[in-house]
Amino acid sequence: MTLAEATTSPSLASLEAIFRDLHERLDVLGLRGSIWDARGQCVQRASAAGAACAALLNRAQGCPVWQGRVAGEVLDSGAPARAQTPWGCCVFGLPLRRRRRLLGAVVACCPAVDRLDEENLARACDELELDRTAVLGALRGGARHRADAVEDLQRVVEWMLEGTLALETAQGEINTLSANLATSYEELSLLYSISRSMRVTQQPEPFLRGTCEELLQVLNADALGVVVRARRAAQPPLTVLEGTTSLDRDALRRFVEREVEPRLARAKRPVVENDANGAAESVRNYAAVPLEMDGAGGVLVAMNKCAGDFDSVDLKLMSSIGNQAAVFVTNSRLYADMQDLLMGVLHALTATIDAKDPYTCGHSQRVATLSRMLAQAIGLDAQQVQQVYLAGLLHDIGKIGVPEATLRKAGRLTEAEFEDIKRHPVIGAKILSGIRQLEGVTVGILAHHERLDGRGYPQGVTEVPQMARIIGLADSFDAMTSDRTYRAALPLPAVLAEIRTNAGTQFDPELVEVFLAMDPGAILDEMRSAHSQTLALDIRKELSR
Repeated sequence: MTLAEATTSPSLASLEAIFRDLHERLDVLGLRGSIWDARGQCVQRASAAGAACAALLNRAQGCPVWQGRVAGEVLDSGAPARAQTPWGCCVFGLPLRRRRRLLGAVVACCPAVDRLDEENLARACDELELDRTAVLGALRGGARHRADAVEDLQRVVEWMLEGTLALETAQGEINTLSANLATSYEELSLLYSISRSMRVTQQPEPFLRGTCEELLQVLNADALGVVVRARRAAQPPLTVLEGTTSLDRDALRRFVEREVEPRLARAKRPVVENDANGAAESVRNYAAVPLEMDGAGGVLVAMNKCAGDFDSVDLKLMSSIGNQAAVFVTNSRLYADMQDLLMGVLHALTATIDAKDPYTCGHSQRVATLSRMLAQAIGLDAQQVQQVYLAGLLHDIGKIGVPEATLRKAGRLTEAEFEDIKRHPVIGAKILSGIRQLEGVTVGILAHHERLDGRGYPQGVTEVPQMARIIGLADSFDAMTSDRTYRAALPLPAVLAEIRTNAGTQFDPELVEVFLAMDPGAILDEMRSAHSQTLALDIRKELSR
């Protein structure tokens, strides 16, 4: 019987390789060993040392009985024990411990050279019906030790066993440590990856979706879902579902509301349910952690472990990820609130400027809208489009420093009044220069009246930044298609002809071609139908990208 087959001793089965090595060492010492479990059952018998030893082992009253007696003494006392058979073999046993737990006994025996001539050997051979001459010859051929050397042999085997077990324990601890380090490395890599993706300008949904995708690779589950409650009752919860499952997002939301959230509320801690049949369609087990955040919270739930059950290790990892997700959502909400506040202030500023001249009411919003369209049409990235949009919204903010009489004057401006007008780009750029979030838009505000031929203002440069070119074209288009104090709105064909005529001098010719290909008539209708609240919402979305 091998140790792996010894179902009565699962603890010993894990040490089979150790005892295989131990038997080889006992052979070198001229000893035969057997292994006994904590209940006194022999799980690995001793091998024979020649024909005589084999004959004794195969007899009912032979060596196995004496080895069993010694093993019993060791198991009863927990201490080493020794005995001598009637036929001159010395037997000793040692307790087998692992982490202070008595697992069984190791018993070794050998024929003693100085005891083989005793009468007891002859009597034993008669009782066992063995040829005493053959047995004596065989035993003498295999005998290497005297009886008085057994104590030393016992001590050597004891040291050997202790060293082997210590080595096995250390190896087991190394293997466990390696496995734990591998798991910890995966978890740390996941946390690091998620932390790197936590940009405050990112929307919560794509962040949570990416988090679930990465967590699935480590958690070994079929599906992961997140449900985050909205702060306002009228808004639906944010629901993310990744992985393989028959549930859709609505079904996930119902499952969380009916099953998961009540369990979390009762437990007041993360929960595992490994027998969830009936809780939701196709969900056989799940693990869930709460997402703690200001206002409405949320839930992170993993469903259907691919192999086995969810455990505390899974909950620990999910809790770490859940904390990260909760921090991100909370910060995202705070950032959105700050953007609402900032855009409210900016909107109030532009409304203040437009209010100074009723003929230009809504002008800043229309310029911002067309500027964004142009920026998108020429392929600028989202960040650049956002900057162009804000610059268009705030391009006339400097008119707050221009006398109202000048802005509303119906006739031709005097040279001094025109000089006042030409100062508004500089005033606007100076006003916004102290706002860190708007540092990137001041160049567009400062140069939106510059021309490619150098006849613009305030600096008369010919190198006009791209943002300023975009805003300049949008500003001119809206100015020509709007009623002003000094004239009525120009018809669209005349406006387009004017833009085409000034391509290369006032306007960027490539930008003009892009604009003319965009259906200016439809753009004009869209700009005129835009409402302030809708535009404010669009601005907030742009900033939060």
